[in-house]
Amino acid sequence: MMKHRYSAWILASVLGLAAFSTQAGTIDLKDFAFNVDGTFSAAAVPVGVDVSAFNMTTGLGIISATITGTGDHFFGGWFDHEIDQALNTPFNETGAAHGVSAADQYWEIDEPGFGSPSNGSAGLPYTGDIYWNIENSYAPSYPGDVFLDNQVFYDWNDNQTLTPPDDVSMAMGWEFTLADTEQMLIELVLSDTAPLSGFYLSHSDDTSPDQIFFSGSLFKSSIPAPEPSVLLLFGVGLLGLGSIRRRKHTA
Repeated sequence: MMKHRYSAWILASVLGLAAFSTQAGTIDLKDFAFNVDGTFSAAAVPVGVDVSAFNMTTGLGIISATITGTGDHFFGGWFDHEIDQALNTPFNETGAAHGVSAADQYWEIDEPGFGSPSNGSAGLPYTGDIYWNIENSYAPSYPGDVFLDNQVFYDWNDNQTLTPPDDVSMAMGWEFTLADTEQMLIELVLSDTAPLSGFYLSHSDDTSPDQIFFSGSLFKSSIPAPEPSVLLLFGVGLLGLGSIRRRKHTA
């Protein structure tokens, strides 16, 4: 399935986001998407996802989300950046994974979906499947399935790989289970500075010093109990409803 490109930078003026990097002239965010429990948001920020510390023009910054609800969940983000595209086209970029991903962590680096000017290892025209994979993970047609393939430039539909450089996009996500008293705090970090440790993805251009690094983390915690003042107000409200019902009954 061929994806449709969206102009992500149009949203920057609406959201009024501050710059995260001084390299804004060379790194640009062309497209992005989120998948929360199978609900796919193309070039849109879902409810509950905080992008106040993320620059929609450069695609650098911090994205956070809080997921609640009993049962199995999936959260994933996909980003299509360009490095110096105006100078040397998008087809000279490479990607790599660094470190070891967690057991329930999924990722992918792939051509974003338009097709490469080169054929893949099977001798067929290469079109990256990363967009289809993030879009359809946990979808109603594929409940509980995550399609991100944890590989760099691999098309499972034609079972072929592509030798970079090419156009690069990156995706990362997690599958997890929550009890009714638990919540998952998720943070995605896209930066032009490499993390000091942990698993991360990188996106580079073969003629540019600029790079993009994509990492993320999960933190499971208990859902905070309501403040005592909230419980007090709730109790007062119940008492008020009770008195109204008694007056109506005796009238």
